[in-house]
Amino acid sequence: MNYTGERFLPEECKGEIAIEHYQRYHFACSWVQGKTVLDAACGEGYGSSLLSAHAQNVIGLDIDPDTLTAAEQKYGSSQLTFVQGSVSALPFEDHSFDVVISFETIEHVDEICQKAFLSEIRRVLKPNGLLIMSTPNKSVYTDLVGGNNAYHVKEFYTEEYKAFLASYFKNVRFFVQFPDTGYFLTEEGKELSVSYVQKGLLSSRYVVAVCSDGSVDRQIDTDNFTQFDDEMYYFLYRTVHTLEGQVVSVKVEAEQFQARQEASIAEQKQEISHLLSEIDDQKNYIDHLEKDIEKQKSYITHLEADIGEQKSYVDHLEKDIGELKSYIERLEK
Repeated sequence: MNYTGERFLPEECKGEIAIEHYQRYHFACSWVQGKTVLDAACGEGYGSSLLSAHAQNVIGLDIDPDTLTAAEQKYGSSQLTFVQGSVSALPFEDHSFDVVISFETIEHVDEICQKAFLSEIRRVLKPNGLLIMSTPNKSVYTDLVGGNNAYHVKEFYTEEYKAFLASYFKNVRFFVQFPDTGYFLTEEGKELSVSYVQKGLLSSRYVVAVCSDGSVDRQIDTDNFTQFDDEMYYFLYRTVHTLEGQVVSVKVEAEQFQARQEASIAEQKQEISHLLSEIDDQKNYIDHLEKDIEKQKSYITHLEADIGEQKSYVDHLEKDIGELKSYIERLEK
């Protein structure tokens, strides 16, 4: 499988994104000991595999048959099987599962499918069964950073998410998941004992909900799920430096381009000035020709008048000649 951003792939996704995905499944493992579990929209199958190490039986469901074929070959076992199907119409009998897991799925479908999905989860869960579901907090995941995940159809704000789950389950317990950057100064080799001020639900990046009509009270040591990783920090730092270098390079190129453009504009202005000068010369030449034409027209008019006078004189002479011929003819008689 090639990474497109839609599905998490363990071999290709590292650092922060890997921590977030594995952290959710390790959290879910605390709730599935000896249970029958459905991992809805299981994707590549890594999470279903983690759950199967603790649960009695796990079924990973996904809509893509090619993904499931690869998952079955990679992770399939007596405790883990994979089934093709849609989250809007789960292909299972009523009351089939103790626990349904669904991480980063609900935001990938529209509102109609979201409601159908929750109704189907209610149907396949045993009485007082558990739903463990996570989704991004839209106000942080998207709005705060100006993000846009092309694969997300309908994201939730936290209050909206709380109301949505509460309309299907009597009891909903919320956990928050978020990244942070720490700066440490400590003696070499000495273990740290660091206190941390918890983020609230509204400011977390992801919201993980445990839902049931039964009790959701259980002692969970969430400190065990905390992980530190500086890969993303230094990746971002390298990216910033790379971008800074690109900005400087682009600025130099822009300045060089501007200089070339200004030189080209100066040349064009000079050429335009030369052409305008030639145009003025041509206009002057045309004016001179027009004056010559007018003179020629006047001369032609004068010649035409002279020709008229000459024609009149010739006509007069021809008349005189005619009269002389007649006079000579009379004398000869």
